[in-house]
Amino acid sequence: MKKIIIFFLFLPIFLSAQEHIILVGNVFDGVSFFPIKEANIYNFNSKKYCFTDKEGNFHIFVKKGDTLVVSKPIYKQVLIEVDKEMIEKKLLEVAVFYKVITLKEVNVYALPPTYEVFKKDFINTNLTDYYLKIDGTTINKEEKMLYSSNTGNILGLIPGQVGQAIAHPISFLYDTFSRKAKMGRLYQELIDNQEEVERLPAKYNRELVSSLTGLYGENLLDFMTYCKFSYYDLIRWSPEFIIAQIQKKYGDYEFYKALEGY
Repeated sequence: MKKIIIFFLFLPIFLSAQEHIILVGNVFDGVSFFPIKEANIYNFNSKKYCFTDKEGNFHIFVKKGDTLVVSKPIYKQVLIEVDKEMIEKKLLEVAVFYKVITLKEVNVYALPPTYEVFKKDFINTNLTDYYLKIDGTTINKEEKMLYSSNTGNILGLIPGQVGQAIAHPISFLYDTFSRKAKMGRLYQELIDNQEEVERLPAKYNRELVSSLTGLYGENLLDFMTYCKFSYYDLIRWSPEFIIAQIQKKYGDYEFYKALEGY
């Protein structure tokens, strides 16, 4: 009798333990389809966590109803509720998308590594007289000769007006074309187009590509890697145009695979 009572006392614990499984998963970029390493998977209910390996793989103990938080710097967090299907398959694949996206592909200017080197290179460049006639500045004959001989510091030649600071062309060009200035402009463009950024996962995803091509598993991975669509293009394109581009890429992909067979 005592054995029966003890059994029933511990039965809920046994059942609870049986509900937990090891969930195997993979985290990948939703556009490039590349695996995301060192992403954090946190079980909000059990307070346990793990990280993905270099192939984007992970495993974690879960039970039905648990909430998983998938996060990685620069990517949007993904919240997932463990359901019956996940428990049965013991498998989870998670697509993540950038939260900060480079919306504009710009020319990269090869700037020297430091401002001082840039300044020296720029001073040795022959400038037109336009830079010596900026409104609100004056350069006398001696200063102009000093500039022409390249023996002095051009930064000290152009004074500002009273109560007004005037940026020298060297400083202006450096700030304009530097990486920091570019990223500032791109970030502002991101803010201006935030609505399209939010729509991206619905416009382009693995399920859509699979339905259009009939590809699955490794073949689907291979094709999506072959596509090489950029975040910038996908944000600008309409859903209809994205479908057309996938179909066009698939035609090119089949031709490419056929050539590989020869």
